[in-house]
Amino acid sequence: MKRLALTLTSFLLPAIAHAFSVSPMVADFDPNTTRSQQVFVLSNQSDQEKPIEITVAKPTVGEDGVESMEVGNGEDEFLIIPQQFVLPPNSKRSVKAFYVGDPREKEDTYRFIFKELPVELPREALPEGENSFSMQIVMQYNTRVWLTPGHLKEELSIKDFGKLEEPSPTVATADETPQDQIVSTKPMLRFTVANTGAAHGYIRYPKIALVKHDGSRFELSKDSLQFVSGQVVFPHSEKEFKVDWSEEFPRIDEIARIDMKTIRRR
Repeated sequence: MKRLALTLTSFLLPAIAHAFSVSPMVADFDPNTTRSQQVFVLSNQSDQEKPIEITVAKPTVGEDGVESMEVGNGEDEFLIIPQQFVLPPNSKRSVKAFYVGDPREKEDTYRFIFKELPVELPREALPEGENSFSMQIVMQYNTRVWLTPGHLKEELSIKDFGKLEEPSPTVATADETPQDQIVSTKPMLRFTVANTGAAHGYIRYPKIALVKHDGSRFELSKDSLQFVSGQVVFPHSEKEFKVDWSEEFPRIDEIARIDMKTIRRR
């Protein structure tokens, strides 16, 4: 029987160590400003050159919440210089992107896809009777691009809230059946962030306080908001969040409202 020599040109950790990076991952353009532009910086910290290609895509979110992208949709809206190049080892390079489309009254969003192109690597000669299989891991960054007219603003607020019990993960013993297991729950604070503005709302470094009927406030910790910070709420939409309930929280019937403050990027 022939032996199969499996050669992986990259594993996950080495791939990360030899990857390139892109900054920023989120960029804003004002479509009503002449030659609105952004500069992206690509860094290659590896000892190998990286062939890079940049494409534009239009993202859409289905009813299931999964984003799909139409690659090529939006290419006429932007001028990217350069759009294909080789990033030398241990180097940085700037890429300029200009909005060249028509003025807009409403906000829109695209993706800039920074993709490392695969390169055919030389293969070692194998003894007779052996086969080889080569696999490459290449990196791709899907940066978010917003086209936001300067007069549009986000309006974020916490619309409603409540306390609920959610199933808590449990570990079954070997002699237990699913029927024998007792489903445990843990308390959660649920709240809905509404964006009534015409621009996307970026929950950046949020400060959230539970305000009691007597006016006293309880500030939620930074750690408790780690899955809230960095989230985006689209214009005229809502997004629900849940955080672990703390014994230090006021009783749910003592809470009159929940206040939230964020730092705007623009």
